[in-house]
Amino acid sequence: MPINVYKVADIIDGVVVVSGSQRYRGGDAAALLTYLQPPPDADPASAWKLELEIGGDSQQIEIDLAPILSKSYSGAAPLFIFNTEQNKLTPLIYFRNRLFMSERPATRAADQEEVVLRIKKAIYDEETELSSLRAAVANIEAAIEFKKSGVRRDPIPEDVKLLVWARDGGCCVRCGSKEGLHFDHIIPVVKGGGNSEENIQILCQTCNLKKADHIALP
Repeated sequence: MPINVYKVADIIDGVVVVSGSQRYRGGDAAALLTYLQPPPDADPASAWKLELEIGGDSQQIEIDLAPILSKSYSGAAPLFIFNTEQNKLTPLIYFRNRLFMSERPATRAADQEEVVLRIKKAIYDEETELSSLRAAVANIEAAIEFKKSGVRRDPIPEDVKLLVWARDGGCCVRCGSKEGLHFDHIIPVVKGGGNSEENIQILCQTCNLKKADHIALP
C-alpha cells in the first residue's frame, strides 16, 4: 500500500513557514512544536521560528523552536525526525529546507525508502517547475524585447566579405551579373542566419529582390 507524503512547512531564512497546501491539517502545527527536539550535538545557531497566521488576519506569532539539525548532518539525504519521548511513530522528514510528513507511520525500512523517494520526487518536481517557469518568462521577455527593437543586424565582417567575393568570383551566383552586387544572407537574419562565410553569398540587386527573406530563390 503506497505511503503518500505531503509538505507541511518550508524553512525560509531560518523561519518555519507552515504550508498553505490543501492537504495541510491544522494539527500539524502542534506536531511541529512536539517533534522539534534538539539532538545532543545541535548547533545553537540553527534555531528556527514557527510563523503562523492567526484568525485569517494579519497577526502573526513567532515561537522559538529548538534546533533539530546536528552538526554532523550533511543534508545529502532526507532526515527522519522521531520524537520518542512523545511516542510519535509518524516522523517529520527534513530535506532541502522543507518539512514533510507521511500519511501513516513508516515503520519498515521499505516504507522509509518509499517516503524518501516520494519526497525527493516532490522536491525535484517543484524545482523543475520553477526552472521551467524561469525559462518561460525569459522567452516571453525576449519576445517583448524583439517586438520593441526588432532583429539585431550585425555588420558582415570584412574578412568574410573578402572570402565570399573570392569564392563567388565577384559575380551574382544566380545569374552571373557583375552589376549592382549585394552580400546576401542565404538563411535570412530574421530566420536565425548568421554572418559566417557559409551563410553569405553574392547576388545582384534583381536576384536579391526576388529572394527577399526566403531561404532560396523562387
